[in-house]
Amino acid sequence: MNRFLQYAIQLAKMAEGQTGVNPAVGSVVVKDGKIVGLGAHLKQGEKHAEVQALDMAGYAAKGATIYVSLEPCTHFGSTPPCVNKIIEAGIKKVVYAMKDITLDSPGDDILAAAGIEVDYQHQPEAEAMYTDFFKAKQAQIPEVTLKVSVSLDGKQATDEGQSKWITNPGVKQEVFLQRARHDAILTGAGTVAADNPSLTVRLEGERQPVRVILARSGNLDWNQNIFHDPTSPVYVYTENNQIKTDELQSHVQVIVLDDCSIKTVLKDLYKKGIGSVYVEAGPKVTSQFLQSQCVQTLIIYYAPKVIGGSGAYQFYQTDSILPLEQVPQFEIDHSEIIDQNIKVVLRKK
Repeated sequence: MNRFLQYAIQLAKMAEGQTGVNPAVGSVVVKDGKIVGLGAHLKQGEKHAEVQALDMAGYAAKGATIYVSLEPCTHFGSTPPCVNKIIEAGIKKVVYAMKDITLDSPGDDILAAAGIEVDYQHQPEAEAMYTDFFKAKQAQIPEVTLKVSVSLDGKQATDEGQSKWITNPGVKQEVFLQRARHDAILTGAGTVAADNPSLTVRLEGERQPVRVILARSGNLDWNQNIFHDPTSPVYVYTENNQIKTDELQSHVQVIVLDDCSIKTVLKDLYKKGIGSVYVEAGPKVTSQFLQSQCVQTLIIYYAPKVIGGSGAYQFYQTDSILPLEQVPQFEIDHSEIIDQNIKVVLRKK
């Protein structure tokens, strides 16, 4: 792979998880073999990577080559089309690593008509980075990562509800880092009642995602930690329109929907600019997500313990028995050992 294209992909990866419903994109402007401009899309609504790189390059952009991790956009959104900026800057050649299948206009043709050479150099690394973004944009729901910490026999807790701590401190630090890479952390009312969590990122310098609670009945104890910790907004999704919101702290927002099904909640979050959701919940919500077919990435942390019991806290539970050809299917992306715990990352097939 061309090293400048590799740099563009690396810049995009550095901004992953902080661009909301927009893709993370990196860009490098090169003239006479020297980098004259760098850029990355850092936040939804702000300058795209190509614009940042071209602004840095200034007059040096004329006759230069721009390398981009994703095909330059052609539409007006919060910012003008990047193809326009590329043409105005006098760029001679555009090289990009992944075609944007969500674009509704031919960016290559627009650039070629302006006399600019276009070179699409497909890179598997870029494809892997954008696959979930494409699916999310087409479905108008956030990218969903579901995390569970379990025993070797798949239990999130003992039959008496004891769950602290199944996995070890190393996994806990890893989970904090995963939280920081998403726009929102989502859990259920049952987990809030049982664990009284804050759902924050306890790592220096990392951002704090929005915290989302699914509570159809609205039966919550408003004295719990999360409702008094203003670190980041808290969205409570419920079907109960009798909750007295004027008594809640300003960081807590109650969102009443007629239907609090998984897909309906995800669609509402996407409209609010939430592009990625990290789900940390008990068996009930975890099972609802797995049955919804909305999970792109499943992360399982296995502790070297066998809990046994009746399986009241088995992480995946269904009311009916499905034939094997209809069950949710994943493929293993990679695995690693974290202080004697096994992390398995699975991708939806």
